[in-house]
Amino acid sequence: MRVLTENSQRYRWADIDLDAERREVRRAGTVIRLSGKEFGVLRELMRAGGRLVSGETLLDRVWGEHADPLTSAVRTTVKNLRRKLGEPGVIATVVGRGYRLQPFSPGQVV
Repeated sequence: MRVLTENSQRYRWADIDLDAERREVRRAGTVIRLSGKEFGVLRELMRAGGRLVSGETLLDRVWGEHADPLTSAVRTTVKNLRRKLGEPGVIATVVGRGYRLQPFSPGQVV
């Protein structure tokens, strides 16, 4: 379900489109306003294409190398991102390991 353009600036997962160059996210064609950190987390998850991304990796790539490893920033950001993206949910938590995007079917109840 992941589609990258040649320049690796555009990603698609299910009905979510992310344009990194424009810093724009759309779900089913509707623009979703995200904070910088929410955008960064979603971009990293989309770049992983359904593979697991650890909280530590997200913290390092989105917040930077000087981020406090004991912070709840990743959990809080993922919670807010899920709320903004709406249903059906596409971000899965793998307890103790990290996060990944999960596919869904239209009409699926989550």
